[in-house]
Parts: sequence; structure tokens; C-alpha cells
Amino acid sequence: MMKRTALAGVMAMAMLAACSKSTPPEAPADAAATPPAKAAPTIDRAKMAAGLIDLLDTAPQCQSFRDRLGEAGKTPADVPLDVEMMNQVVAEAHAAGCTKKSAQ
Repeated sequence: MMKRTALAGVMAMAMLAACSKSTPPEAPADAAATPPAKAAPTIDRAKMAAGLIDLLDTAPQCQSFRDRLGEAGKTPADVPLDVEMMNQVVAEAHAAGCTKKSAQ
């Protein structure tokens, strides 16, 4: 009998806690007018290019694809990174048979 009473009490407290509203901390009036600026995520271009280059075969006929990805990884930070172009190079390399074969 004691276990049922204790269980009922725990359930009641859990439901009460779930239904209670927590009030968010009040922000200053000037902070509510302008939301904080979020920093854009930074992408390490060289690391991304190197990761994509690792997907490509090292055969001589595949070097042009590797070079294109290497150049994309060297672009300055103030130039928008063209991830779609980098993915397109990998897709072209795959169509040309220049992606590494998985070991099975």
C-alpha cells in the first residue's frame, strides 16, 4: 500500500512540474528591439577541399579534378565558398571513374 501512495505522489509532482510555466528572464528594453547578431559558421576551406580530394583516385587522368578542388580550397576567406561547385567536381570525377573504390 505504501508503494502505491508514494507512486501517486511522485506522479502528481511530475505532472505538476510538467504543467508549470517557467518565466523567461526579462531582457532590457533596448535588447528586445535588436536581436543579437549571429556569427556565420566558418568553414575551413583547405580542410574541406582536402577531404574531397581524399575521395578521388590518384591516377594521372584524375589529376585535373584534384587540381580544381585544390584551387577551390585556396580561395580567400572574403570570397564566398562555392560548395556546390566543389561537389560538382566530385560528381564529374565519379562519372569519369576517378573516385576511389571502396575495399570490400
